[in-house]
Amino acid sequence: MTIHSQLVPLLDGEEATRFDAFLQGSPFAAYQQSRAWPRAAPQHARRDWRFFAAFDDAEMIGACVIRSTRLAMGAWLATVQRGPIVHDAARLGVVLGELRRVLRQAGCCSVQIGPRVRGRTLPIMAEAMRDAGFAPMPPDEQALHHATGIIWLDKPEAEVLAGLKQRARRALKAADKGRIVVRAVEHSDDLATYQRLLDAFAASRPDYDRSGQPNARAQADLIAALGGAMLLAEREGSPIGAHAFVRQADEAIWLSLATVDRDGASPGYPLLWEGMRRARAMGCVGFDLAGLPEAEPTDPGEAGRAQFKNAFAPHRRLMPPMQFAALDPVRHTVLLGARRIYRTLKRRSGAGGG
Repeated sequence: MTIHSQLVPLLDGEEATRFDAFLQGSPFAAYQQSRAWPRAAPQHARRDWRFFAAFDDAEMIGACVIRSTRLAMGAWLATVQRGPIVHDAARLGVVLGELRRVLRQAGCCSVQIGPRVRGRTLPIMAEAMRDAGFAPMPPDEQALHHATGIIWLDKPEAEVLAGLKQRARRALKAADKGRIVVRAVEHSDDLATYQRLLDAFAASRPDYDRSGQPNARAQADLIAALGGAMLLAEREGSPIGAHAFVRQADEAIWLSLATVDRDGASPGYPLLWEGMRRARAMGCVGFDLAGLPEAEPTDPGEAGRAQFKNAFAPHRRLMPPMQFAALDPVRHTVLLGARRIYRTLKRRSGAGGG
């Protein structure tokens, strides 16, 4: 067994094809772990992207898309959203060891990871992360949700509908009576409408953070690369809501949802239901609601979103929180100002620190 790896700023040709096939063929696939994501994600002057792959001889055993954030003193921060990706949970430890090694050599001072893992493989991967020197980030620094809800679609549509709570079924009937029509985004004018709805929704909800969300064009490009759909809700020809989902492995996941009409029936319910119907028709076995509160909602906005999602009677899924490892503890502390994280690291290593 010969373990080796590569870290590159660009992939093309057969290398890119192999990388894509590995990422998309994993049961732990995520849209943030695709080469389409760097093209779709909001741009930032201090950020760029790198691609990592680990091999056992000629066999690829792990890979990830890395967002790099440039810091002072030639250092940088690596963020691996919903990765790294493996096909075999038992190989994660080896992959993490290689990832740490090549990042440190490339001048990275700190790395954050968050694999999309759940169910029976969660304990295996959680142990691998601990053994590789990773620790959970503090709750107030978690950039990704690690509790979510899944609506299972692997049954007849009538059974899926019957499994929703009465609140959702009533809302769907009200939307039908209210003449709300949901249709697919079809052309550039529809995309412009979608963007206007996103902007209006954001303006009406200043508590809702959209900083990491791609714009409508980027969402369309991501869906074109990975699968999914973009939908518009209309009442008497006027657009009142929008929803997009993207495919990852055998599931779909909520990408965006925006509604602007508070008069009459809510367009959110028929938008999400039509998204589930289309995802099921594509062969998806589950629909991920992209986050649920871990505890009681802390503000009215969060409470409203939770109430809406819970009306679809999701099955609760837990994933590991985002983890970090300080590859260069001194620069990690100085450049990121993360004293609390560093003290946690020292406690884990037995160095103490109050």
